[in-house]
Amino acid sequence: MCMRRTILFGLFSLCALLGMAQTAELMRIYTDKDTYLAGEELWVKVTVEDEAYPGNAVSQVAYVEICDSAQVRAQGKVALNQGKGWACIQLPQTMHSGVYQLTAYTRYMRNLNSESFPRKYLAVLNTLGSSTEDNLIANDSTAFPKAVSDASESHLMKTDKKVYGLREKVALTWSAHLAEAKDLTLSVVRKDCEVKLPQPKVASPVPAGGERWIAECEGHIVTGRVEGTSLPEQLLTQLSCVGKEMKVFEGKKKEADSYRFYTYGVNGQQDIVLSALDNVGRAYRMEVETPFAELLPRQLPDLYCRFDESAMISRSVALQLTQAMPKAVLPKALEPVIYGQLPSKTYNLDEYVRFNTVKECIVEFVLGAAMEKQGDKTVIKMLQEDSKAYNMFPVLVLIDGVAFYNHAEVLAYNGHNVQYIHQYRGNYALGETLYGGILSLITHRGTMQDMRINKDMQMLAYEFPQDRPAFELPDYGKAEVKASRRPDFRHTLYWNPSVEGKTEASFYTSDLEGTYVATLQGVDAEGKKIEIEWEFVVEL
Repeated sequence: MCMRRTILFGLFSLCALLGMAQTAELMRIYTDKDTYLAGEELWVKVTVEDEAYPGNAVSQVAYVEICDSAQVRAQGKVALNQGKGWACIQLPQTMHSGVYQLTAYTRYMRNLNSESFPRKYLAVLNTLGSSTEDNLIANDSTAFPKAVSDASESHLMKTDKKVYGLREKVALTWSAHLAEAKDLTLSVVRKDCEVKLPQPKVASPVPAGGERWIAECEGHIVTGRVEGTSLPEQLLTQLSCVGKEMKVFEGKKKEADSYRFYTYGVNGQQDIVLSALDNVGRAYRMEVETPFAELLPRQLPDLYCRFDESAMISRSVALQLTQAMPKAVLPKALEPVIYGQLPSKTYNLDEYVRFNTVKECIVEFVLGAAMEKQGDKTVIKMLQEDSKAYNMFPVLVLIDGVAFYNHAEVLAYNGHNVQYIHQYRGNYALGETLYGGILSLITHRGTMQDMRINKDMQMLAYEFPQDRPAFELPDYGKAEVKASRRPDFRHTLYWNPSVEGKTEASFYTSDLEGTYVATLQGVDAEGKKIEIEWEFVVEL
């Protein structure tokens, strides 16, 4: 008897939902710096925990928005693991100079008033031009209070020396007492401007009316709305991610025209394919709804800024050169695993004589698979495990992770494009539909080249949550690497959002001279904010 395997189970358990009814989530946000140039990268860390049970977290996704009072300028989704996560958000080059509000929240937090969401003001400077939207008051010395240094904190963090050369190693240490703090985050940034940023007030949480938002306990929930009138009672809706890994999710009906896709294990930018079919194969168009609340502040304060003009020019030029340089993309090692299950058989077609069509490849190579006529349709059948009989359920056929139900179209596909055929025997449940095996075709590029999607499908680019992207650090320990002519214009020398339990860090300076500030942030056992700074100089 075939073992039933489930390849999708994005529903939350009832007990988890009941438990969430009595809980609230607390969130803290940290950024690598407070002042950015338009076009720079913003690194943000988010921590979430249960108010009643500190250290525990429910949500697996957080949302971040950067906006002014007119519109949302940048957004990002952050994958959370044990209540912590971070992401890198590209700021648009079109942002005007002024104060922006960064807001973060989870889907479940939207059951409360939005004024209670954690927020932070950030400064953005556009060095390429001015705008009528600018609210910048520059180099107004009267706007800044006199800095007061706290000598009692100077011993808590320090570098091995005060002055460094270009591309030289810096050793930074801090006290063991600080290492015990929660959310401990370390950033090292060049000090080339000073801003006056009052922080926004956060209201007490109050239950909000309207839609009830469930928590994303397993992964990001994508909501699609079907267009049209007189829609059938039930549609077969699917979301597939294009690529060499199989990620197919079946929609669950939310309202008459709305379906939820409970995705998990999907991160970063993806091309997705959406489909919605009734029981006779009629197609309906589906549009993805935004998961963001898109909260705009009523007004923002003016930006008071004092800066070193030559330093800002060098920073702007460095940013433009960095953006023009190509970035290395490391190949990703992939395994044909479908939620823990390896294929029964894998066929690498590059090792065989090539055939013109997929039909010929299946006939010649794939054991236990056959074509059968059912009325005016040709379908692929697969032998049951430990049996000589063909499975009564249809085969789920995929090309680069996208499901195709017109098997005749797949059979006519160019076999020269296909690199692997992965065969999965047995019964598989995709949502509420049962399939008698899976045949997964992987092309050389993983982009369904030369395969036109059906009229019942829509393909679009979609940004899934970022799962702890790495902050790239050069290693100039070798003389030949240090002597490289490839420019290094890092303004943020170091960003580590997880240094809890550590008392030291090391990194290399870049090609930018100036004064740098190392900032250690977190909260102590009583929830009080910790922020310690240390300065050093980089020069030729």
